[in-house]
Amino acid sequence: MQFRVRRRENPVIEIAPLIDVVFLLLLFFMVTTQFVSMPGLSISLPGVKPGASVTATAKIDVQVTEAGDIYVAGNPISMDDFSAAVKRNAPDPASTVVVLMADERTTHGRIVSLMDALRRQGFKRVVMAARWEKEPQKR
Repeated sequence: MQFRVRRRENPVIEIAPLIDVVFLLLLFFMVTTQFVSMPGLSISLPGVKPGASVTATAKIDVQVTEAGDIYVAGNPISMDDFSAAVKRNAPDPASTVVVLMADERTTHGRIVSLMDALRRQGFKRVVMAARWEKEPQKR
């Protein structure tokens, strides 16, 4: 009995689907890294219960440490330069949301003076950041 000898074809790697998958992964990681916000400051935010969320097209992060040091977009700023720094980061105050992340042990007067400076610059959308407290489980 004589068998036919089959010729083996060389394997071919299709590159088009591989490029599609790599492009989708790249797009996914580019989009998700825009939402990661990890300030390098040690700020202990006060706790609150979950409420309404705020969405914005333009946002400025203002951090205040326990000692009262001010950081605008991660850069240390003195109180005298605060208004100019915020104005530099947001040319249109009406459409910009300012996220104020203050340590829970920061003095009330420091926060009020920052909010007043923001109001004088024309910012109407100021949000106080807080961490969510977990609800105690009911038995």
